[in-house]
Amino acid sequence: MACWPYIYGMRRIGQCLMVLGAGVGVIVGLAMLAHIGVARAPWLVNVALAKLGLVASGGLMAGGAATVRLAQRRERSKLLGGQR
Repeated sequence: MACWPYIYGMRRIGQCLMVLGAGVGVIVGLAMLAHIGVARAPWLVNVALAKLGLVASGGLMAGGAATVRLAQRRERSKLLGGQR
């Protein structure tokens, strides 16, 4: 039973990563809609920064989903007694 806090911690970190990724994506989307960018930078730089922000958002959400999935798998294996 010493592993249960570890599993809950993993799940909590995964959920936080997914929320953070969604937040970054929403902020980048709103900045694109409002035409907010780096001052005095060419438009191509602003587009590249927006794309990097969206890729970072997707990476955070994917990392969070993988972490939650690992926590669920570990919890399932503990409940089954290590079988599988």
